[in-house]
Amino acid sequence: MINLQSATIRKFSNFNVFEHLRETHPDIDSYVSETIKLKGNNIYKAVYKSKKIYEIVRGAVKLGSYNQEGTPFVYDVIGNGDFFGNFEYLNNNQFYEYSKTIVDCKLRVYDLDFIKEAILQDPILTDWFIRYLVKRWCNAEKKVKMSNEKGTLEKLRYLKSYFNNKIHDYVGDEYILFDLLTQKDLGDLIGTTRQSIAQALEKV
Repeated sequence: MINLQSATIRKFSNFNVFEHLRETHPDIDSYVSETIKLKGNNIYKAVYKSKKIYEIVRGAVKLGSYNQEGTPFVYDVIGNGDFFGNFEYLNNNQFYEYSKTIVDCKLRVYDLDFIKEAILQDPILTDWFIRYLVKRWCNAEKKVKMSNEKGTLEKLRYLKSYFNNKIHDYVGDEYILFDLLTQKDLGDLIGTTRQSIAQALEKV
């Protein structure tokens, strides 16, 4: 007897949203495009209201916001295969995010209304979307739990393990994601100063 749960997990481990959409939407080129964003550039700023959703085909991106003094801080780093942007399921004033490339990135850009409608109408996409959001939510909870329970060195070791995955820029050059993060990025992610990070890095 087939284990349907295991089969579903295997199916979504290598699920390609774009290829699935191309099979079901012959006019997909009207709603999806690809672009290159070079290292260090904003994809969107916190004050920009985009009607697009982004997929990282190759690369890595910082997601962040601003504190009360207007200083930017990073709260997540994502890589190959991840999606980001404002799906507009919250009130508009609850989404205040910027995104910035860490390496030269190849991005796939989806029309917001199109991708939301496709997710709503297609049970396979609905299942994938729920699983993807839960995965991101669980990862965020793990980082919050870690940041409240451990010292700087232990937090940094956790981040090194968490971000010890390979990513590629748009021409195919390979990097370890952790090695691309600055001391400020690491400090933002675990709630400490870059000075504390610099000291802890000597022991990692």
